[in-house]
Amino acid sequence: MTGPTITVDLRRIEQNARVLVEASNAKGIEVAGVSKSTCGSPKVARAMVRGGVAQIADSRLDNLARIRRDGITVPLMLIRAPSLNEIDDTIRYADISLNSELTTIVALGRAALTRGVIHDIVLMIDLGDLREGILPAEALDVVAEILPIEGIRLIGIGANLACVGGIQPTVDNLSNLVYIADEITKRFSIELPIVSGGNTFSLPLLETGTMPEGINHLRLGASIVLAESPTPPGLYELLNSDAFTLTADIIEAKVKPSRPYGVSGEDAFGRRPVFDNEDKPSRRLILSIGREDISPEGLTPIDPRLKVMSASSDHLLVDAGETGDEYRLGGTVDFTIDYGALLMAMTSPYVEKRYVLGTEPIDANATVELIDLETTGLASHLLDHGLREDMSGIGFSCIQAENAAADLTTLPLWLATEAWQNTRIPIATEPGTDLGAIIFASHGDIEQLLSSAADLHGPSLENTVLVGVKNATVDHKRALDEYGVLLVTIDEIDRHGMAALMPRVLAAAGQGVNGVHVHFDMDIIDGRVLGVDDTTHLGGLTFREAHLAAEFISETGLTRSISIGSVAAADSDPLGRQATFVDGLVASLLGRKVVKA
Repeated sequence: MTGPTITVDLRRIEQNARVLVEASNAKGIEVAGVSKSTCGSPKVARAMVRGGVAQIADSRLDNLARIRRDGITVPLMLIRAPSLNEIDDTIRYADISLNSELTTIVALGRAALTRGVIHDIVLMIDLGDLREGILPAEALDVVAEILPIEGIRLIGIGANLACVGGIQPTVDNLSNLVYIADEITKRFSIELPIVSGGNTFSLPLLETGTMPEGINHLRLGASIVLAESPTPPGLYELLNSDAFTLTADIIEAKVKPSRPYGVSGEDAFGRRPVFDNEDKPSRRLILSIGREDISPEGLTPIDPRLKVMSASSDHLLVDAGETGDEYRLGGTVDFTIDYGALLMAMTSPYVEKRYVLGTEPIDANATVELIDLETTGLASHLLDHGLREDMSGIGFSCIQAENAAADLTTLPLWLATEAWQNTRIPIATEPGTDLGAIIFASHGDIEQLLSSAADLHGPSLENTVLVGVKNATVDHKRALDEYGVLLVTIDEIDRHGMAALMPRVLAAAGQGVNGVHVHFDMDIIDGRVLGVDDTTHLGGLTFREAHLAAEFISETGLTRSISIGSVAAADSDPLGRQATFVDGLVASLLGRKVVKA
């Protein structure tokens, strides 16, 4: 089922983060990338990390939990003070939290001691905007009470401006923050590694060179994701303002009067609409999105001839009078969006999120590097039983190697006698490269996944898919869902067929990454183990289903590395029967297809 879609260009977000981080670092300032406008998307967080942010910051613990589960390793910062009901989860998911209430800080300390950790806090100072923070005159007394609290480490002070009262960051108020930090360090002989001078509204001071010396931290979100105002002109010119595109379907396209007719009253939101006096019929579009999903005031049609007119909860009206009949029923309209509309669209369950990073396929003439994970001779055995010839037939050279090279001219192929949950595969990718993972295996336990799949491919668990699982319980499925891992069981394959399921597998694994790693356990294959022994595995994939899945993956060009597990030792396969099947499966992953009439 499809509907409104927001497309997220992760490369542009990464570029924006890099521009702002470099400009800030040049002034001795670290940047926390704020992910709250994207509902804590791990893919967006990863793009910010690739761009160089020092922390990922969010106002919702649910978002930080999602980012933490996904394996992102930079410190996570909670930028809305936790409620007393959120203390345990704050310690669990946030490395740093912003605070202004002593009672809350004491509770955080107790929870940290229970978990055996130290929780870092930034004490917020209210510089006049009257949102969170203690008053400047209280700072020294409050710090004196914080420092003895066990389980807590005061690592800085910070301020928030412009969000509620509209009070702008200035040289004067941020200099006051620096002064307070200096007084704290002198009075208590401690270091404050963070003096956080606010958000995107502080960037004009950075650009003009008037940021007070001593401000060494900013929390940036709107400027990274959208180059949103008040990003100053010099920085704005270097940023991408179109990292997000909203697309909605046209569900009606008709010529209608420009003014409503009948008895006038309030609309569905209690307002009395006002219309132009001119009553001239015009072509109007109705799109399948409304105020339940977005703020229509924050939408700008990419086609400048279109004009957003109004919206109800589920309908968006667009004037298309200058476009003739170019926009028709069944077509779509694209918009850029502002921060408010982005916040709503990313939160709405009715808006599909699509992530684009830019797949970089392995070179067509790449070298396949066979790497033994144990000293079993599997690599040389496969080379001796046809793999070199099979690879040559589809344009790949094939060698044995000890370690994988990290570039697009080589494709690593790891070989192991163990199944994936017992296998450690040190995937080599270029720095800053994210991969998804498609794991064909019979097990689907989240504990196995966390202990091995994280080493298997490193990046997002939300881009990990387990296919062909036989040994999974309802509890396994629930746990995998919590981590965003897609589970495709052997029962689903039996019921729906591999051809129907693979598009969903590829969309989950390949969205917003540079490519995928494919792992295949040989013991997932149904029937006798390839003639090597008499062990029978019932209810697994057929040979043809395995090859069909491999062919689907090949068509995407996503494959960046491969591993094969549960491979019988070379001395157990003297006739090369298993080697022949492994060779064929790898060839299917890299482009060889069954000839069809």
